[in-house]
Amino acid sequence: MNILSIGNGISSDAHRFLPQMALAGGEELLLCNLYIENCSLEQHWNNWREEKTDYDYEVYLPFETELNRPDGVALHEAVEDEDWDIITLQQSTALSGIPESYSPFLSELAEYCRMVQPNAKIAVHQTWAYENGCASPAFANYAGNQQEMYKALTEAYVNAALEADIDLIIPSGRAWQSARSTEIGDRLTVDGCRANDLGCFLASACFYETAFGKSIFDNSFYLPDTDPRITELLKLCAHTAVEKGIMRK
Repeated sequence: MNILSIGNGISSDAHRFLPQMALAGGEELLLCNLYIENCSLEQHWNNWREEKTDYDYEVYLPFETELNRPDGVALHEAVEDEDWDIITLQQSTALSGIPESYSPFLSELAEYCRMVQPNAKIAVHQTWAYENGCASPAFANYAGNQQEMYKALTEAYVNAALEADIDLIIPSGRAWQSARSTEIGDRLTVDGCRANDLGCFLASACFYETAFGKSIFDNSFYLPDTDPRITELLKLCAHTAVEKGIMRK
């Protein structure tokens, strides 16, 4: 399986434990993240059109869990680099619940990826709402309310995915919101937005189930130095989110 994410720090978080999960599941995985911190879909679109080499490139080679970091890569170079099975796109968290921020950028980037990689499935990665009390100025777009942000970003992702004829939605945002209603609570981030180990595990599990079509419950990877019961709870939230998707209540 060859996966390319075109994203930002959030896609980096979501990839964090995916190589370990693939290894534990006996899956061969080339995993690459083309990113600029806080990058929006519009910025990706502009970078693609102007062939800017502003990206960092995080590469996990098959059966390896050590990260390689070539830099100076352009978006078109990464898309053309391998025969990708899945290419993921995502909005920046600050703009995630702003519907007009997706168009025409998601549709045109998806169309370009399909043209270059006709056999690849094009996915969007649903990002998550901020932690309550997050200091990001963008939280004001949602009155500083986590539920309002989650509702807005979910609707925006669904509508944009339909407009762009997206093949897959990776429901990390839904998994996070489910986890917040358990004993895990609102403790999935390091700064109100970026994921800690619990949040990274949760998003990686969503990637794993969506990409490989296998239950994370059957995967032997567990978070080190974490109560196994908490890992099981994270697995349940990820599995349920992938099973139900984000287009249904």
